[in-house]
Amino acid sequence: MLKNYLIVAFRSLSKNKHYVIINTVGLGISLACCITAYLLIAFNMEFNSFHKAEKTANIFAVHTHSHERDGRAVIDNTAPNAMAPIALEEIAGIKSYTRYQIGGGALRYKDNAFNQAIAFADSSFFEMFDFPLEKGSHRSFQEKNSIFISETLARKYFGNEDPVGKMMTLKSINEFEIDVIVGGVVKKVPSNTSFYFDAIMRMEHFLSLNKVAADDWGDWRNPSTFFALTSADNAPQVTKSLQKYIPTRNKLRTEMVVESYSLAPFKEVISHDNIRNSSVALALDQIALTVFMAMAGLILLIACFNLTNTSIAMTTKRLKEVGVRKAIGAARRQIVYQFLLETVLTVVLSILVGLTIAQFIVPIFAAMWHLPYGMQDLNGINLVIALTILLFVCALIAGIYPALSSSGFRPTQLLKGNIKINGTNMLTRSLIAFQFALSIVVLVGGVTFIRNAKFQESLEFGYNTNGIITVRTSGEKEYETFASAIAPNSKILSVGIADGNLGTNSYSTPIKSDTSTYDVQALGVGKNYLETMGLKLVAGRYFNLDNQSDQEEGLIVNKAFLTKVGLDDPIEKVIYLHNMKHIIVGVVENHIDNLYRAREVEPFIFYPAGKHQYMNMVVKVDKDNVKDMRQYLEGKWKETFQIIPFESYTQEELVLGDSKSTNSNLQKILIFITVLGGLLSLSGIFALASQNIAKRTKEIGIRKTLGASVGSIINAINKEFLIILVIAAILGSVGGYFLTEMMLGSIYALRIDVGTVPTILCALTIFLMGMLTTCSTIMRAAKSNPVKALRSE
Repeated sequence: MLKNYLIVAFRSLSKNKHYVIINTVGLGISLACCITAYLLIAFNMEFNSFHKAEKTANIFAVHTHSHERDGRAVIDNTAPNAMAPIALEEIAGIKSYTRYQIGGGALRYKDNAFNQAIAFADSSFFEMFDFPLEKGSHRSFQEKNSIFISETLARKYFGNEDPVGKMMTLKSINEFEIDVIVGGVVKKVPSNTSFYFDAIMRMEHFLSLNKVAADDWGDWRNPSTFFALTSADNAPQVTKSLQKYIPTRNKLRTEMVVESYSLAPFKEVISHDNIRNSSVALALDQIALTVFMAMAGLILLIACFNLTNTSIAMTTKRLKEVGVRKAIGAARRQIVYQFLLETVLTVVLSILVGLTIAQFIVPIFAAMWHLPYGMQDLNGINLVIALTILLFVCALIAGIYPALSSSGFRPTQLLKGNIKINGTNMLTRSLIAFQFALSIVVLVGGVTFIRNAKFQESLEFGYNTNGIITVRTSGEKEYETFASAIAPNSKILSVGIADGNLGTNSYSTPIKSDTSTYDVQALGVGKNYLETMGLKLVAGRYFNLDNQSDQEEGLIVNKAFLTKVGLDDPIEKVIYLHNMKHIIVGVVENHIDNLYRAREVEPFIFYPAGKHQYMNMVVKVDKDNVKDMRQYLEGKWKETFQIIPFESYTQEELVLGDSKSTNSNLQKILIFITVLGGLLSLSGIFALASQNIAKRTKEIGIRKTLGASVGSIINAINKEFLIILVIAAILGSVGGYFLTEMMLGSIYALRIDVGTVPTILCALTIFLMGMLTTCSTIMRAAKSNPVKALRSE
């Protein structure tokens, strides 16, 4: 019996191969999107799954609760450095703890030196969490000067040599050096983990490198802190006991008051959408994940309904076949099985196409969003289960209506030829209109993001973005040495130094003027930084950092600062920053610091950075000579420092790099969805037109026999589709305008407006594509021989 079903199914599919190809490709691409969405779901579901559940069941993370100045509640997945050791001694129910912090520095073995991401943790880290070792022993981490490295790092530094017991040297950004002994090589772990590091050292080194006392409650470099409790039932009591540390902490950090501490189970820490700061990696944002899942599901639903429509079109041609089969004794369920089997075969082909396409889509998508996860990381059994569920869901959605409709009539009705399946009902029409409206929405978004990218590239930032090369340094000594080394080169126009850099490293901080407190953006700078960056002075003077008073108390502000604070004569005015007295010595022009943060120019202050904070050396060169000068700087650096790694970037990369990446990624996604939605929409309206023509074959034949022209036939049949496309154009234009405006506004502060003219042009493009499809489909039927139309169904 199954053999007969398959023979009929393959014969039917081969006779309608154009429909089958359209459905297989459309549904296959939709399924590829669903597989990509499943990849993201699996990334979260399997996050940290390699840790033993019985061990992590009693592990909790400390969350710090506070409010931003705008009233927004925030949660930090961090706690003061001093909390964990004291809590272990004072609070019953805590078995052990570990703090975890991410830092960095130049890690050296013999002549090999590279900048690496270094994690720091307490001695119990490998007891609380499961990290299998390729070489060495977990007990070695009890030694203070031990370092554990990843397999990748072991190959990078040691090749085939056994690294255990070898000495390496870490040079921090503060120019401190520490000799450490390799105690173990950590096996490769899944990339969806909270703890992802090149190397890990003891927490004591992080405190000493950053000059943080072990009993410090006020330092801002707080680690993520985890407690292993004797029982999970003790969590409420431990949480209550932690509140006694709030006054001690708030006394030292008055500008950011902690309201409460809480404990979150380790499994829940990874997916908390409200977390602001965390030293451990978090899972994907649930809101973004939900949006992407909804989009993938929507595209799949559209493709399934397209399959339904084309199935109806194919079934309409086979009603006499169904009548004959029922007349010779076929039961209704056998007819249903036949049509469902054909749908299942189409979906199976689509899954194979989807898997093939996903092999190309997933790596691109993962690379765009820096997601270290791919098809090879998926659990095979879970993927098969997910695809099987998709198979049955798609087959039921797409196949059940045509199967039940065609099998429900009596043989006499079917053989007389006066029965038609109603495939052009309100639901179908609404779906087609929605498909085209969605295509317009996405096209408006894609065009707008392309226009916005060009707008941002042409922005005037108020300082030099072209011809500025930043070189990473580790304090004053390194800066002074390298500045002297490159000074003879006449192509170097200016050199300066700062703690951070314009565009990325400023931070929000409260300042006090008279009795009022204001939030402003701040950046620590060093010698000649403002001059090199081209920030124009409008009052007072630049810093003279050879002058001790400037180094200790100097302050330069921008014009927006004067407006916010209300200062008419700012020079020599006293401002309190970090509870320390500062005196304004100069005023500079406003500048754009961040494309994402504020639509208006922000109040900004520059203060002298400590000389140990000289981390970003800026070198001004001719904008047409950046590439060559960057190579020169790298060569000179290696000549000067030999084994210290060279790291540089241009100011344009710094301020526009993320913007270009975000714009590019969104453009690619929107263009992909536009093309996919457009193809699905066109195939849907093609199927709808084909159904309409199939129902009106005799009408077309009669019209032609009575002398109707091809144009009049097209006008008569095309009215329905014209109405559908007009409604879609209106809905798509309105939806595209407002949704794109909302999306663009949620990402960028400085941006273009969507505009009515581009929106109308996008809608017109999709409208014309739809009309062309329907007209060409109807034209083929209108030009056919009317004798065939009147003689046969």
